[in-house]
Amino acid sequence: MKSLIFGSLSLLLISTAIAPAYGKQQAAVNSPVLDSTSSFAVSIKPFDLVGLAYQGQLKNQGIPGYSGLIQNYKTRQLTAKDIVRSAVLAKKLPSEVLNDQGYINAVKNILDGFARDNMVN
Repeated sequence: MKSLIFGSLSLLLISTAIAPAYGKQQAAVNSPVLDSTSSFAVSIKPFDLVGLAYQGQLKNQGIPGYSGLIQNYKTRQLTAKDIVRSAVLAKKLPSEVLNDQGYINAVKNILDGFARDNMVN
């Protein structure tokens, strides 16, 4: 009985200590994502943008989701800039991001990782 009470109290203590950390949102300003000469803040991080594309949320802009995204990227039918352009068209990113080579390179690096890790033929 004591172990049940002790275990329950421990779980309660741990959950109350961890919950506030998950409830906080961080600012989406990321120095590599933000061009030094621009004054705009990017609201979607490159990893999140690739995730949206992978989930098919840019399908209306011509970006295939899931394995189609990876396959088209591997066969060079799709580039990182295409995904950024589609996000701008979908009003998920400001148009200034199209000129932010650091952001586009970050998207490319994430896509490269997905293509490397995904065994789509």
